[in-house]
Amino acid sequence: MNINSNANDYVIAIPSYKRNETLKKKTMRVLNEYNIPRKKIFIFVSDKNQQKLYEDTLEPKSYNKIVVGKPGIQHIRNFMPKYFPEGKPIVYMDDDISKISKCNNNNIDREGTYDKKDNKLETLNNLDKFIKDAFKMSKKTGYTNWGVYPTDNPYFMKPTMKNNKHVTQDLRFLIGFLTGVINNRKAEIRSIGDKEDYERTIKYYLKDGGVLRHNNVSCNTNCYKEPGGIQATRKVEDSKNNAEYLMKTYPKFVSVNNGRKSGFVEIRLKDKSSSSQNNSNKSKRKQRKTRLNNTNVNKTGIIRSVTLKRR
Repeated sequence: MNINSNANDYVIAIPSYKRNETLKKKTMRVLNEYNIPRKKIFIFVSDKNQQKLYEDTLEPKSYNKIVVGKPGIQHIRNFMPKYFPEGKPIVYMDDDISKISKCNNNNIDREGTYDKKDNKLETLNNLDKFIKDAFKMSKKTGYTNWGVYPTDNPYFMKPTMKNNKHVTQDLRFLIGFLTGVINNRKAEIRSIGDKEDYERTIKYYLKDGGVLRHNNVSCNTNCYKEPGGIQATRKVEDSKNNAEYLMKTYPKFVSVNNGRKSGFVEIRLKDKSSSSQNNSNKSKRKQRKTRLNNTNVNKTGIIRSVTLKRR
């Protein structure tokens, strides 16, 4: 990781295809409501015709630039990290985010136990602060890919807790609709289109030994029902082939998820590597978890370390 990367200098990259109206009504509206500076927002489209369409649809002062990349989710994903410098903090967002939520529970006891039935979703108060804190956490732990919970169901999410106990560091899927990276072009290389966010998660995990998932935050999207986007080209056969590719390439991490009935081949991530390697990774994560738990964020959003005295 570029140790000099500044969390305040993050950019937002939004790939979009044939969803100009969706982008305007959803993700761009959300970013505007959170007062995200326009200079941070870059929109990536497939060709000049799409560029013209988006320029005609979006408010001119709502973004920094509409960039012509390459058609296809795999190719646009490979294009975006090359557009930005190595080590740049990048937030990738989907174009159909209608709401960003945070899970809270008012009945957590002193031991940190709680009843899932008391979990409640509330609108995330400050997106800019959440992003900056997430990148500062990446810098603190050395885990350069962070993400959020893949579905906005409070029963399965973790409520916001003290000492960042809602943040996990082991191998867990970081869905592509809201994820941040300290740009590493090698880890960003995609070999597939459908399921490319699984591939990215694995590559950053292999590079760093862990990834950060904020299980208390998620987004409301409608990606499989919105027109355009990956649905315009997504095929069952491609999903099957890509799942098989990931299972063959990363057999210790990827397996079929028979619990999801989407009509496509679904997969899950879990580190099933040898016990000695697993114990080594767990030891490293424990050390980094200690550094994470001993970190506070003050009211200005600046991280300060807390020195613990032994008794």
